[in-house]
Amino acid sequence: MHAIIVAVSAVLLTLWPAGIGAQCDQCKGDFNGNGAVTIDEIIVSVNNALNNCPAPGPRFTDNGDGTITDTKTGLQWEKKDSKDAEEPPEPIVCPGPPTCANPHDADNQYTWSAGGSSPDGSAFTDFLAQLNGGSGFAGHKDWRLPTVVELANLVDYERANPAIDPAFSVPCTPTCTVTTCSCTVRDFYWANTAGVDLPESGSWTVEFNRGFVELFDPTLPHYVRAVRGGS
Repeated sequence: MHAIIVAVSAVLLTLWPAGIGAQCDQCKGDFNGNGAVTIDEIIVSVNNALNNCPAPGPRFTDNGDGTITDTKTGLQWEKKDSKDAEEPPEPIVCPGPPTCANPHDADNQYTWSAGGSSPDGSAFTDFLAQLNGGSGFAGHKDWRLPTVVELANLVDYERANPAIDPAFSVPCTPTCTVTTCSCTVRDFYWANTAGVDLPESGSWTVEFNRGFVELFDPTLPHYVRAVRGGS
């Protein structure tokens, strides 16, 4: 019986769903990291593979390159840095050198639209243009704003100040970088989703203080966080 389980699990683990992050880059099935795989771990691996589940472990993995992978969705998120105090002179509305030269600065705000309902505000022409320009960010040039569903999926209603997993909220200073800290402002972030009925009247945002999802005038400045993968 054990031989059958081992044989079946070996086949299923080769079909392990792609894109679920670093948890699957380890020795598959060795969940306690001791270099050996027990029968119980094999059974868990088989069940996970059959049900398209990620491997056990933290949902969010810091990749060490300024990004965080969500092992539940396979999405790769940009980290933010250089967060100043909650009071002025920040936030800065971008574009506007020299502050906006760093697209990862957590204090930077961007517009969704330049003056109507088109996605042509500085979130697209400045922020995403910087991430995807040159050699790209973290080796990729397909960064985008998240959908409102993807962004809302980051809200952790069991946390506050901000309402997000600790992977996105590591103590921040004005001089920290995306590899040394991870910042989230307790305010609204733009999604790439415009309002369906009246797109000229608003685009969707998600707030990381109480988890609100609201429409705002797309010409107003809000915070941003990029993502890649998925849709």
